[in-house]
Amino acid sequence: MAQSSKRILALSEHLYRRLLVVYPTTFRRQFGSQMTQVFLDCCRAAYKESGSWGVVRLWLPTLVDLVTNAIAEHISTLIQRLRTRTVLFNVHGWSALKGRGGNMLHITNGDSVGETLRQTGLPGGILAWRDMLHEGPTPAGLSLEQMSRIRAQFLADSAMGPYRDVLAEFMQRDTMLAQFAAHKEVILWFEHDLYDQLQLIQILDWFSRHDRGKTALSLICINTFPGIANLVGLGQLNAGQLGSLFETRRPLTQVELTLGSEAWNAYCSPDPEALEAFLRKDTSALPFLKAALLRHLEQFPALQGGLSRTEREILEVVASGVHKPLAIFRATQEKEESPFMGDSALWLYLSTLSTGQKPFLRRTDGGAFAFPTIDPATGHHDKAFLEQELVLTDEGRKALAGQADWIRSNKGIDRWLGGVHLQGRDAAWRWDTQRETLVQVPGTA
Repeated sequence: MAQSSKRILALSEHLYRRLLVVYPTTFRRQFGSQMTQVFLDCCRAAYKESGSWGVVRLWLPTLVDLVTNAIAEHISTLIQRLRTRTVLFNVHGWSALKGRGGNMLHITNGDSVGETLRQTGLPGGILAWRDMLHEGPTPAGLSLEQMSRIRAQFLADSAMGPYRDVLAEFMQRDTMLAQFAAHKEVILWFEHDLYDQLQLIQILDWFSRHDRGKTALSLICINTFPGIANLVGLGQLNAGQLGSLFETRRPLTQVELTLGSEAWNAYCSPDPEALEAFLRKDTSALPFLKAALLRHLEQFPALQGGLSRTEREILEVVASGVHKPLAIFRATQEKEESPFMGDSALWLYLSTLSTGQKPFLRRTDGGAFAFPTIDPATGHHDKAFLEQELVLTDEGRKALAGQADWIRSNKGIDRWLGGVHLQGRDAAWRWDTQRETLVQVPGTA
């Protein structure tokens, strides 16, 4: 790295560490080094992109975040002290405030539901847990801050935004979560599908390892709603419908926290047999978890053909005559019992199946698969993305007929499924669709 960049990074680190003094001592000791490391990662990314001026521009939002978050932390610390002395809340006052919603933090699966929550009029802050944990690495044994850096890099590498921006979002999210004690109640709003259940168990694992003091923790998690024949998710509900779920929330106990933590640790284990062992347990305390994790196991390469369930569904949909990206996305959703994958993730699958030594998909015009951009004139996906058409290659047709293997056709695999890293000339683990179990491939261990 050039000498000038070393100087500006060293100066930024020195100033940032000095500014952390505005936080309460306990918070600074617990999170200071991790916050500094994340900030330095952002500085390096900013310098690489725009040089010294990129680092200077990064400082403005950083200073704003430092001030606002420090104030919130001091309030949180004050509330904890007052609660300990039983000055602020007596039993009757707490019950009344809880009935009206009180000082709450709502954690949900993304911005769409978060915006509808704002429209409900329910008091409290809203935290969107933006991460498609069913894709990319979630290695075992990491703190939330360490996991966030790995996830930010994966999402940036997957065309989800510049690393600096993605990492800053994770940092803001994790800081807001760490301030949960400023709230009397934390309410988790989630659905039954794989996307949501993975977010839920990650959050439950985090809370299982933190002293919640007198902050109540509750859950709203549904798979049906009156008047909606086929509920895909909370995003289908309007503000009135979503708000009506508030009174149905149930308190979370140590049983759910322990189960969620065990599930997350099994999901992040490098040995997928840990997850199968977990699924033999009683998981009824989190009633949608077992089906969701079984769906995750179906994402392992199939014993017959080497395709995940999603990849096979894509090929089947294209073979049926559906060729444009948005139509492919909708058709694959319809093949799922509990649709969980967003369109951004599906574009990654379409791109992967269209590349490699022997692709299973190709564009009709011979071009490379184009990821979407937003047309500034319309606010919608650009025409080049919308109008491209995909068809099966000869190898793709062979795969559907059971005559080709995706991994062997492309001389290997390099893919994370939770904490399991499949890499090499063959996958060490494959999913036996007939027996519905994982099988270790001989000679790959």
